[in-house]
Amino acid sequence: MRALLWIATLLLALWSGYWFVGKSAVERGFAAFLEQAPARGLEVSQSGYSVAGYPNRFDLTVTEPRLKDQRSELVWEAPFVQVFSLSYQPWHVIAAFAPQQVIRTPAEDLTLDAGKLQASVVVTPGSALALDRTTLVGDALRLESSLGWTLQAEQLRLASRLDPSQTNAHELGLELLGLTPDAALSARLPDLPAQIERLRIDATASLSAPLDRFAAETRPVLTALSLREALVTWGDVSVFAKGDLTVIDDMPDGRIDIRVTGWRTLVTAAVSMGLLSPDVAPTVLGMMQALAVRSGDANVLELPLVFTQGRMMLGPLPLGPAPRLR
Repeated sequence: MRALLWIATLLLALWSGYWFVGKSAVERGFAAFLEQAPARGLEVSQSGYSVAGYPNRFDLTVTEPRLKDQRSELVWEAPFVQVFSLSYQPWHVIAAFAPQQVIRTPAEDLTLDAGKLQASVVVTPGSALALDRTTLVGDALRLESSLGWTLQAEQLRLASRLDPSQTNAHELGLELLGLTPDAALSARLPDLPAQIERLRIDATASLSAPLDRFAAETRPVLTALSLREALVTWGDVSVFAKGDLTVIDDMPDGRIDIRVTGWRTLVTAAVSMGLLSPDVAPTVLGMMQALAVRSGDANVLELPLVFTQGRMMLGPLPLGPAPRLR
């Protein structure tokens, strides 16, 4: 028994020493991040930080963090953020966000309120700390703009994981449930319910560089997108899309096939929002009807969204210049 007690005491002392060494490493790592941030194009400030969680976790709490990307001028700030990791698995971290954060852009300020907002990040052990997989879970979300509009969602689920079959590719999944647009917008769409039931995206994004601790210098950008499914369900309207795009000189090139069920409601909505003149609406309806006949169901419209040479076309309709992706 005495020997077992000595062994237990020794193990406890060794583990405690390991934890305090790890605590110091976390503190040094965060201090180094603050020091190196300007060279990576970031402005970071905070009013204090601490590490707790003995004996099985390293819990980093940062008070009043503020992060600004110097290139885009995007700013994120919050009362606090907490980052947790198990002391025996430090490459897996969980972040818990404050009930309210603010995102400032050159055009507007966005305030995000959340009943729950947590993220999980797993990196590959090694010097580069390359991203392996992530998840973001949110409940009771409300986004309010300084320009006066609001957006709410009951649930948010976002996940990614490294696709080992491709270079610098990540599989992406997004699901939003109970999405409620701004009340002013809903009032202009009497033929659609106030809430969008579901928004779901399943895709693979290929990047120009890995997502790792050097990403601030390498600035990974999108090089290709394989869209397996994009689905929006809003009352009797359902929009489904799939296709593949590549990025050439910052411009998308490729084709996305779109299938719209209940398309007549969208034409009516476009008129209600002032996007389509009432005088032109009958012509558009007739043209859409002719295109819908090809699908075999007059209530279903199938059109390709084509990006080529910097231009966009939806079926036979020219949409103008394609958006730049950088």
